Amino acid sequence: MKMQYKHDMENLKKLAQNHNIDEIYLTGFMDIEDGEAEFYPDFRCIYFEINSGYIEFESVCNFSKLRLRIVDFVQYKFEVDEDMMPAKSKVGDMILRDSMANGNDINEIIFYNLDESDELICDAAEIRLVNGQVLFLDPSYYWGINLGGADGLEQREIWKMNLREPENVHEMSLKISADSMESEKNGRKIL
Repeated sequence: MKMQYKHDMENLKKLAQNHNIDEIYLTGFMDIEDGEAEFYPDFRCIYFEINSGYIEFESVCNFSKLRLRIVDFVQYKFEVDEDMMPAKSKVGDMILRDSMANGNDINEIIFYNLDESDELICDAAEIRLVNGQVLFLDPSYYWGINLGGADGLEQREIWKMNLREPENVHEMSLKISADSMESEKNGRKIL
C-alpha cells in the first residue's frame, strides 16, 4: 500500500479540478446552559466542501501531522454528553476573501514533508487558489489546526519559525487547476 497516497492525490485532483470551494466547515458541539446555546469548536478537523464532496483536514499524531482525506460528509470525531449536540459551523465567509466570487477553486496544493505512505499525511499544507489567495493549514496549533486565511503566507512563516530544522523542509506540489503550469519551481517536486 506504499503508493496509495498517489491514488489519493489523483482522487483529490478529480474532486477539486475546476470547482470552487463551496464552503469551509468547522465541527464542534453545542452546549445549552440556562437557555443559551454556545458552540465549542473542535479544531482537529476542518472540511472543505467542493463539488458535493469534502476534503477532510485532520490534525493527527499528537498535533504534529496533517492528514487529508476525501469523505462523503462532515464527520464528528468526538464523544458528546447527553446534554450536548454535535454541530458544524460555516466559516468560509471568514476565511475566503470573497466566498461568493469565482476563483475560489484550488490551483495548487503544496505538501510540506509528505509521508509517502498509505495515506496523505504531511507536516503542513499550503493551498493556493486561482484568485491568488493562499490558505495555510498548520496542524501543530495547540488545539488542532490553525488555518491562515486572508494571507496564509504569514501563517506559513510562523510554522517554519517553530520548526527545529526549517532547512529540512521538503515541498511537494500537486497542480489542480487545468490551466496551471506544469513546471518545477523553487526546488518543488511537482506531481
